[in-house]
Amino acid sequence: MARRLTSSDEAALEELLMVDPVVNLFLLGFADEHPLSRWPWYGVPGWGGRLVAAALVVPDRLMVPFAPDERDAHRLGLRLRRHHVPCMMVGPRAACDAAWAAWAPRTQPARWHDQRLYVCDAPSSLPPIEGFRRATWDEWPKVAALSAAMQIEDMDVDPRERGQEHAKQVQERIRAGRTWVVEHAGELVYTVNVGTRGHLGCQIGGTYVPHRHRGRGIAKAATAAAVRELLKRHPRVTLHVNEANYPAVAVYERIGFVSHAAYRLATVQ
Repeated sequence: MARRLTSSDEAALEELLMVDPVVNLFLLGFADEHPLSRWPWYGVPGWGGRLVAAALVVPDRLMVPFAPDERDAHRLGLRLRRHHVPCMMVGPRAACDAAWAAWAPRTQPARWHDQRLYVCDAPSSLPPIEGFRRATWDEWPKVAALSAAMQIEDMDVDPRERGQEHAKQVQERIRAGRTWVVEHAGELVYTVNVGTRGHLGCQIGGTYVPHRHRGRGIAKAATAAAVRELLKRHPRVTLHVNEANYPAVAVYERIGFVSHAAYRLATVQ
C-alpha cells in the first residue's frame, strides 16, 4: 500500500529515481530543491526499506509518478484518490495510465496526449543563428505574450486568465536566466525556457515561434543554439513533445535529440 513519504525516505527516494535519471530529471531536481515535507510525496514500499514507486503532487496543479511496475502505479493512484482531486499529470506513459485509472476513474481529461521524452547529449553542427541570447528584464511583456500564445495553441488555455500569476512566472524565469530568445529587427521571433537544472542534466520547454515566422528554420537553429549553450554546463538536455506534432519532432531529431521514453500528458481543464 502507498504511504506519504517523510524526510527519512530521502535516500530511498533518490535510489528509486536513479533507476532512470533521464526520465526522473524533474523529480530529482525537485527533491534537491525542496524538502520532502514541503510538498506531498507518496511511495510504495518494497523489501528492506526500499521504494518501488513514488509520485510527487503539487496540489491542484501537477502530479508526476515514477513506477516501473504498473501495479505499483495503481497503488499510488488509489492513495491519491483519498487525498487529492485530479489535476494535470505528466510522466512515463504506462505509470501515468495506471495511476490515473485508480486516481480518477470517473474524470474525463480535457487533454490526453501521447508524448515522447527526448534526450540530447552532444551539440549539433548546425550553424549559429543571429540574435540568439538570453531574454532581458525589460522584455518580459513580449516574452509573456509569446508564452501565452504557445499555451493557447498547445493546451487551449490562456494563462493570463489566472491574473498576475503568468506574468510573475515569466519574470521569475527571466530573472533566473532561464529564458532564451531570438530577436530579429526588434521583434522576438523565438523563445524557449529552461526548467529543471542540475548536475544530471536540464530540461527545456515552452519552445515557440510566432506563426508568421515559421517555415524559415528558426526553431531548428535557435533550439540547437540553446542546446549548445546548455551542454556547456549540463551533461544532457531533455524535452517532451506530443508524438502527433510531426514538425516539432522532426526539428528535435534533426538537432540530435533521441527518443528515450513514452510519456503521457493529461489535463483536466
